[in-house]
Formats: sequence, structure tokens, C-alpha cells
Amino acid sequence: MKGKVIINGKELIFEVLRSKRKNITAKIRHDGVVIINAPTSFTVENAADFIKKHHRWLENNFDKAKKQASVEKSYSERSTLHYLGKEYSLRIIQDNINSVDINDNEIIVRCESKDMAEALIINWYNNKAIEKYNELLPPIVEKFKKYNVSPTRVNIRDMRSRWGSCSNKGNISLNLNLVKLPENCIRLVMIHEMCHLIYFDHQDGFHSLMNEMMPDWKFWSKQLAFK
Repeated sequence: MKGKVIINGKELIFEVLRSKRKNITAKIRHDGVVIINAPTSFTVENAADFIKKHHRWLENNFDKAKKQASVEKSYSERSTLHYLGKEYSLRIIQDNINSVDINDNEIIVRCESKDMAEALIINWYNNKAIEKYNELLPPIVEKFKKYNVSPTRVNIRDMRSRWGSCSNKGNISLNLNLVKLPENCIRLVMIHEMCHLIYFDHQDGFHSLMNEMMPDWKFWSKQLAFK
């Protein structure tokens, strides 16, 4: 469901993704479209009101979102990359080896040709996501064993509008880009999707289970809401 609203003379385009949920979250896509995740009863009029209410945040973050998207797509020298909630400067060094390394302040890419930098960084993010998710997920799955549930399969995908999903077959998908956010944001999504193995909808039992598994989940949910 798509729409648009005029704020301060500027046209903002939005897209509403409705599902059986209670909360409302928003993010700015790389093309400037505001993606709103909302309950099934949410209307275009509700979306317009939501955007008007949060227009200052949107205005403050539009340029940042577009700049970050452009930066992380071009992967040029002096770009800023994100990993586990921290910003790193990108340094590209022409060398006879191909590698990606990280220190306190920089992500350093060595490559035979600077045209290879983007592919190396994407591959690095993939490997880091696999490594980090394999570290964080098993303890969470262990906590859910008392409820006799575990994921049938876990996939890592580059999803545009969701941080994670859980199918009715018990397959959990995690967004590759979560690895750019703080670890507790990653844990939150993992726990959220694990809860869906028990409660497919966002009913009261779902939220009670979230409170049990991650008492501060609402705080981290707010961190995710406008990412």
C-alpha cells in the first residue's frame, strides 16, 4: 500500500507493509521512500498522520540515509561503513593481495584493483554475518528448548524491508545488514523470530515471552525502529 504526503513543500513517498503486529516502525529506504511496518488495520491516512508526526526525524535523516546508501553502494575511499553499531572509515589500498581487515577506526581493503573493493566488502559482510550470527544464535536457541522449539532452518538474506522473518514451517531468515547494528539489536531480532515459533501472531503471550527472554527488548526495539 503506497501513498504520498506533502510536508513543508516537499513530497514524501511512503509504502506501508501491513502484518499481524501491534507496533509501528519506519525506515528510510535508499531511494528515499519511507517504509512503514504497521498492523493490518493501518490505513493510508494513518500513515500520512504518522509521517507528519515524525517529520522532523525524517527531515533530519533523509540526507543521512541517502548518503549512507550511496556510500555503502559505491564503497569509495573516505566512505563510512558500519559494523556492530560502530562507524568505520574505509581505506582502500592497491596491493597484490585481496583482503579486508578491521581495526579500531578503519576497515582496510587491500586489492589488486580498486574496482574489486565492492565485491570484497560484500563478501566480508557476508562472512562476518555468518560468524556473528553463529555466535549469538545458539545460546538463544538453547533458552527456548524448554518450550520444545527450534528453527527448522536459518537463512541469512539481504532483505529490503524486514530485519527478520519466521515462516509457518519454522524457517527463520535474518537480514544480512543486521551485522551493521549493535549486538543487542541482532539478539532482539533473533529472539523475536524464535518467539514466533510459539506465537505466530503478536498476541499477549508473544510479548510476555519477549519480556522473559529479553527484559529490555523494548529499548532495543526503539533503536531498530528508525534504522
